[in-house]
Amino acid sequence: MVSAFGADASVFDAVPAALAGFEKEAALAASPAAMGGDVEVVGVCVRDDADVHAVVDGESGLLRTMRDGVIAIHSTVRPSTVRDLAQIAAKQGVALIDAAVSGGPDGAGKGALTAMVGGDPIALERARPMIASYCSDIIHAGATGAGMALKLCNNLVTYSELSAAVEAYRLADALGLDHEQLSAVMTNNGNLTPSMRQYVGFRRNGTDIMGKDAFLATQDALVILGEKDLALALEAAAESGIAIPVTEQVRTRFERVIMEGLKS
Repeated sequence: MVSAFGADASVFDAVPAALAGFEKEAALAASPAAMGGDVEVVGVCVRDDADVHAVVDGESGLLRTMRDGVIAIHSTVRPSTVRDLAQIAAKQGVALIDAAVSGGPDGAGKGALTAMVGGDPIALERARPMIASYCSDIIHAGATGAGMALKLCNNLVTYSELSAAVEAYRLADALGLDHEQLSAVMTNNGNLTPSMRQYVGFRRNGTDIMGKDAFLATQDALVILGEKDLALALEAAAESGIAIPVTEQVRTRFERVIMEGLKS
C-alpha cells in the first residue's frame, strides 16, 4: 500500500517499533507536524478520539503545518469529533473527511477493506487514490460524520456476533460437540462470517502460535476496542432518542464473554 506511492509517501507512528520495515518504502516523519507541510493526503488510524485530536490538532499535530490537502480519519470515533475537527481544519484550507474502515488486518493486507466515508465529495475524490490502495469498496455515506455513524452501526453487529460466536462454541464444548461440525453448520447457513471464523480459529490456536502472554494481550486490546465502539454506539443511540437494549447488554458483558476461561 505505502509502496504504491513511492518516494512521495511519509509515515509516522507514536510507537517507533511499528515503523520497522517502512524505511525502505517511505520517509519516516518525526511527528505529524513534521510531515504536514509536505503531504497532500493523510490517513489517520489511531486508537480513539483523544488520539485523533492529538494527531490532527495537537501540539505536534498535522494542522500545525498543513495548509492544503485532505485528512482522512480511519479510526472509529464519535461523528461529532470528525465534524469538530473538520471545522477547525477548514479554517486553514484543509479538508477533513471521515473514512472509517472495516475488514481487519487480513483485509488491509489484501487491499480489501471497506471504507465508510462522510464529507465533501470533492475531498473524497482527492483522497480516493490513497484510500483505494487498501480499500476495495468505498461507500460515501453522506455529510461529515455519516461515515463514522455507519461504522458504529456496523461495529454494533460485529461485537454482538463475536460475543454470540464465543458463547456458541463454549456451549458446544459443554455439550460435547465437535467444533468443526458447528463451524460447518454455521458457515453453510451464513451465521459464521469469514471474520468470525478467523477469530474463532485464532482464539483456539492463538496461545500455541504466539505464546499465552502475547495472545492475552491481543484479547485485552480487543476488549478495549470493543467496549469503546459499543459505548459510542450507545451514546449515538441516546443522542438520537432510541434504545438499543441488546447492545447495552453486550457492552456490559463483553469483557467477561471474551476473557472467560482464557486466563486460567
